[in-house]
Amino acid sequence: MENFNINIIVIDDNLKETDPLLVQLKLSFKDAQITLKKNAKDGLEYILSNLNNKMIVLLDYDLGADEPNGTEIFLKIREKTALLYVIIVTAKLIDEISNKELATYINKDALAIVDKTTSLNDKIALVKNAIHKLDVRVDCVLEQWISNHSEDEQNESYLTTTLGKTYTLKDVLAEIRQGTDFGKSMERKILLLAIDLLTRGKKQIDD
Repeated sequence: MENFNINIIVIDDNLKETDPLLVQLKLSFKDAQITLKKNAKDGLEYILSNLNNKMIVLLDYDLGADEPNGTEIFLKIREKTALLYVIIVTAKLIDEISNKELATYINKDALAIVDKTTSLNDKIALVKNAIHKLDVRVDCVLEQWISNHSEDEQNESYLTTTLGKTYTLKDVLAEIRQGTDFGKSMERKILLLAIDLLTRGKKQIDD
């Protein structure tokens, strides 16, 4: 499994860098950037300033008094991107979370909701699953392909729309990640092109 430029952000007011979860994340995903933020403001600022990167967020449901809860933070993330994977971590029992909030997690595509007593192995397995999803997602495969081009090639005009707007390779990636109409259109076209290439009779592919 490839941890290509992955940011794993933990937002939790009770954790320290020496917490077993942080230690195990660093041991399990040595090529990833592991970041701990202890309040909603710092966590959101970090996420929103890194939207062009692949990210997985482990988000504490209860960040303490005078702090927004995990649902509010989750909704603020979803206002900006639908592509970031969020794992909600809660000390509450699931049946203590309101049906409205649970519906929000389902409808807005939270990756998972786990109890804080869930084993480290199970939490790491969820992150591994999220990384796999990232590895096969259009924007992430495109990012890896772009990285094989020189910096000059990445920043030069790559395509022009019928309205005359030009995009670099980096622009295309950013548009897909931010879920713009252009980005969604490009994502669909890339998938259709991939299917077209696969159905042209090639019977052998690289492992």
